Amino acid sequence: MKTTRFIRHITAVLGLAAFSTACRSETPQTAGAPSPPAKDPATATATTTVPGPAATVPVATAPSPDIASARWSEIKDCTYDMRAQFFAGLNRLEARVDAEVAVLTAQRAAMKSTANTKAWDFAMKEMGDARSYLKSMGEELSKASPETWSQEKDKVGQAWVRTQAAFDNVKSSTTG
Repeated sequence: MKTTRFIRHITAVLGLAAFSTACRSETPQTAGAPSPPAKDPATATATTTVPGPAATVPVATAPSPDIASARWSEIKDCTYDMRAQFFAGLNRLEARVDAEVAVLTAQRAAMKSTANTKAWDFAMKEMGDARSYLKSMGEELSKASPETWSQEKDKVGQAWVRTQAAFDNVKSSTTG
């Protein structure tokens, strides 16, 4: 069933997002508090009280400031000789997309079961497709020669724009 595959895909994305965000931001309430013992982020859950049985919802982790501030403009002018810098920046952009997916998935999990989620589900599928496309364009760029670098890098830029447009679309479908 497609719903089961979708849920498994989202679970996998959340797991990857949890592992990719090693840092956590501190709020004034947690700055002086001792850290809790380390737990496996892939199994971290929160139980919410709703009418009927309790629902288990994955906890979304806050993206690190480095990931949240990742920008395409920082790496778009990298030359072939600056590949290492470019791919480090691309990894931060991909981690940012993973964090965005985790936030959206948490919002979706918090929606009431009576809410019409067709628009969200459609927009979230495009977000997943855009994320996959960004990753595949990054892999293609890693195989580029000096002659094809600029052309392949432009494809990565277009894939980045697509992920951000998809993110905005999902956000608007969850708040509307």
